Amino acid sequence: MRALDRVQASSSPDQDTPGMVSPLGFNVKRQTRTEPDEAACLRNENNRSSTGWSGSQTSERRYRVFLDLRFALLGPFLCGLACACTSDQTEAATTAPESPETSTVLQREDQVTCDRLSDQVVVHRDEWGVAHLFGETDESTIFGAGYAQAEDYFWQLEDTTIQAIGRYSEIRGKEGLKTDLLVRSFELARRSREDFAKLPPEHQKLLKAFALGVNHFLAAQDDVKPRLLKRLEAWHVMAIDRYLMLTMTYGGSGARKPSPQNARLSLRNQAVPKYSWDWVDPPSQIESDAREAIGSNSWAIAPQRTRSGEAMLFINPHQPWYGIGQFYEMHLHSKETIRFSGACFFGNPIPVLGHNEFLGWAYTVNQPDVADSWKIEFNHPSDPLKYRFGDGFRQAEEWSEPIAILENGTLKEQTVTFRKTEVGPVMSANRQQAVVAKVARLFDVGRLEQAIEMVRATNFKEWRAAFSRCAIPMFNVTYADRDGNIFYAYNGAIPIREERFDWTRTVDGSDPETQWKGMHVFDDLPQVLNPKSGYVQNCNGSPFMTTDSDNPNPEKFPNYMVRDHGIDRRRSKLARELLSNANGVSFDWYQDLCFDPTLYWPKAEKENWINSLAELRTSDPEIATKLQPYIDALVNWDGKADKQSSEALLCISWYEELYGTSQSENMKREYAGNPRKQLLALGKVAQQLTEMHGTWNKPWGEVHRLQRTAYSADTMEAGVSLLPFANSQACAGAPGPLGVVFTIYSTPSVPYLRPQRFAVVGASYMSAVAFGKKVRAVSLVPFGTSGSPRSPHFRDQANLLANQKFKQAWFYEQDVLKAARRSYHPGKEPIKLSPVEP
Repeated sequence: MRALDRVQASSSPDQDTPGMVSPLGFNVKRQTRTEPDEAACLRNENNRSSTGWSGSQTSERRYRVFLDLRFALLGPFLCGLACACTSDQTEAATTAPESPETSTVLQREDQVTCDRLSDQVVVHRDEWGVAHLFGETDESTIFGAGYAQAEDYFWQLEDTTIQAIGRYSEIRGKEGLKTDLLVRSFELARRSREDFAKLPPEHQKLLKAFALGVNHFLAAQDDVKPRLLKRLEAWHVMAIDRYLMLTMTYGGSGARKPSPQNARLSLRNQAVPKYSWDWVDPPSQIESDAREAIGSNSWAIAPQRTRSGEAMLFINPHQPWYGIGQFYEMHLHSKETIRFSGACFFGNPIPVLGHNEFLGWAYTVNQPDVADSWKIEFNHPSDPLKYRFGDGFRQAEEWSEPIAILENGTLKEQTVTFRKTEVGPVMSANRQQAVVAKVARLFDVGRLEQAIEMVRATNFKEWRAAFSRCAIPMFNVTYADRDGNIFYAYNGAIPIREERFDWTRTVDGSDPETQWKGMHVFDDLPQVLNPKSGYVQNCNGSPFMTTDSDNPNPEKFPNYMVRDHGIDRRRSKLARELLSNANGVSFDWYQDLCFDPTLYWPKAEKENWINSLAELRTSDPEIATKLQPYIDALVNWDGKADKQSSEALLCISWYEELYGTSQSENMKREYAGNPRKQLLALGKVAQQLTEMHGTWNKPWGEVHRLQRTAYSADTMEAGVSLLPFANSQACAGAPGPLGVVFTIYSTPSVPYLRPQRFAVVGASYMSAVAFGKKVRAVSLVPFGTSGSPRSPHFRDQANLLANQKFKQAWFYEQDVLKAARRSYHPGKEPIKLSPVEP
């Protein structure tokens, strides 16, 4: 058992009751502190105690998320948490008691199929361990993809699957109950099992092939011990897809669990509910902060802006580096139809973004209104399952399910009752009132077909026809192709609604007019094709500020359609500035631009800082004199958050003080409109940094570090596991809200215990693609292609990330064979390849 698992019983990363429980689940007894007068602190710098500014309430808030890290780290120090960085999958995480799952030994019929498919596909591993799956058929190629994912990351693949089928409590205890209740309320497992039978035979065959690839790996590897699942079922793949969509869209429904003030002190003290809607789930601060902070970048530039006359694409999703949000890179090359290289989440049989020989696309998260919630009343005089609708009543359905929960090494089964209506499941209730939720096209059985047709497309017309089905509920899409087309669309499965209702809130479910009235077709959505500006970009901002010209007109779209219509992030502003000035672009220059660490915020604010300091010099010259060195450093700085920068730490820390740990672009109320207090905060931050690091101008790379831990279920768990004394390396980049291309988010420094910041979220898959007569591509994942610490590819790409360099992403067969370091049929010994002809 990992040392981290020994402290999991007392931790609960999903819960946070302010003032009582930290996001790690430890009880916190807070001390009341008095905010010192900041100006007085400046005037009496020589007399300042060690608590000084760093003991202020503001600083306490800044480090609140990791307030109890000292407790989480003491256990690893005493128990040897360092083994978490060197153990293999056989030692990874607590295993649930034996469950009645099918044996990992394949049935004879499956074994025959596996042998056939294995002989038809070859896995080529290049020097970075990337899996290039070359198959005789689409089926055998997808079989190889399942095998490769399991070979590289079975722990995460299994973890994601267990969540998706609603059995997470069996390995995580009550900590996993929140996930199970959400999944079971929407009946993801039952509906996925049933809907699998509705798929066309071709698609059933492909999903079965992926599952068989995973199972073939398990049958061949005695040293890999599943924690729960002995085999992957084909319908599990559909459940994974739906679970990923649900986690990304459910928050926009407006449906919430009962209010946080009703919560018990911690999750582990809370009784398992009799009814699913009685579960109290106050969101943790770190979850809220993460949702506010993370985003992605995507660009496409037209041939008119490139030296070679090729359209170019930049793919740069910013996802957590641990947990279900990780990206896995692979290359599929079938002799039939599927030839595509890119990245996907674990459990996806084909890459969800990337390129083929002719075209490619990237996704960024958007905020279309694809989910809603309705308040209903169960007030029938005699039937408690009837709820009012119009002048009459409708019938709800109630059912109960046993949920097994791991407790002290034993599975304890408890029964929970669920309820659903014609609209959706009941998510919360208070006496006779309840809130139900629905996500548009969550259960669309055509999502796989759309994905396959997009991958098979050879031109924009074919690709657009596939994509316009809108089976994918959300995401901005940015596209480029060999013909020189560039394209952006604000994609979403958006219902048609009555505009007179406020769809940002829960609406009255008894009013028939609040029901959805069909779905918007793709042509209804904001989009831009081949603008005169020669570029499109999206960095999680408004579709109406995509480029310099030819933007969609916001007046032509319903108010409810685009929830992020007014958002223009600094990353978007920087992208437009960079791309509008980019002419004669070479592919090498384009790659360098993808790692640009220049910050937009200090560049935009320099004049304001100079003017504010001048005013302060008039009103309080003594304080202005003390602040002068800090302002001079930032004003004379080139604004690059590179590893050598001695100003980046001060700038980023000051930003966090002014804007909060959520890394929002909205300044905190206490500082907004008060330039004097903003400057005083700079002095406070400089003092904090001096106390923590010995100097306020320490090189950014000495503080901002790359380190990897194994088998962490999420970013929070990984954040606890990263150790100040273990090997790490310097990393450039900065949080996105400062306005930066090379976006990296990291854990906060913890005084005395862990002054370093460790990167945990950000550029999770990076790729630059040039579409000429032959496609050229480079790519990168943050750490490596393997989740096993024993693999040479566990963190070899961290060196690339640290040095801001891409690796080659080989696409053509001849190039792949030349680059191959190891080739084999799944489950068999390496094979010797014939010499490659020039």
